[in-house]
Amino acid sequence: MPETSPDERRSFILRHLQQKGRLTTASLAEVFGISEDSARRDFRELAGEGLIKRVHGAALPVSPAEQPFADRYRQSAGVKNRLAKQAALMVAAGQVVLFDGGTTNLAIAAQIPRSLAFTAITNSPQTALALSEHPHADVIVLGGHFDKRSRMMVGARVLDALREINADLCFFGLHSIDPEAGLTTSHYDEAALKRAMCEAASETVAVALAAKLGSAAAYKIGTAALLTTLVTEKEADPVLCASLSDCGVGLRLA
Repeated sequence: MPETSPDERRSFILRHLQQKGRLTTASLAEVFGISEDSARRDFRELAGEGLIKRVHGAALPVSPAEQPFADRYRQSAGVKNRLAKQAALMVAAGQVVLFDGGTTNLAIAAQIPRSLAFTAITNSPQTALALSEHPHADVIVLGGHFDKRSRMMVGARVLDALREINADLCFFGLHSIDPEAGLTTSHYDEAALKRAMCEAASETVAVALAAKLGSAAAYKIGTAALLTTLVTEKEADPVLCASLSDCGVGLRLA
């Protein structure tokens, strides 16, 4: 095979990740007839620019949750509402429900039937405001430092409060999920917070666009098995869905 330039390999890597997801160093080496050390160097350089996420022996697409809150709120609003409506059906009367921050959980809160009586606990002031219009929701807001980027309350006080909670259900703000990389987030402080939310509920539910499956971010929250149920698009990659199911994640496709 004629020698290829780094730019050619770079274009191939980004295109492959966009279209098919995971790419291993062995596969890249085989396609271009290069050593695995060279393939790892290509991955390392792209990861250094924030264009991909490296995991053991492979590269994954960067999580779409890297975008600002306002941009994410506008993105795929119709699909998010459809998925949120499916997730909202999981709330039962009398339950204590934890709401993590994020645009999708805000959509779930808006979809919960107004005849349902339940208790909502959240670290998201926006979600609390949305639920203030619900006639039968008792709303508890977790106090702490307000993070302007994520529009959530974060920090030690939130973590301390979560240790005292035994919720029935947690709607978890999912940044990225992969069968091998697990649940990851783009921000260091959020990893411990999201893990504590999962641990404070009997069931953990995440709603995610298909693009978040098979992607990864910098900081690990835990294994995919932390999720009880994942609600995602019916167009999601069936191979990834099967792998997540093997990890113990229940799937609802909508």
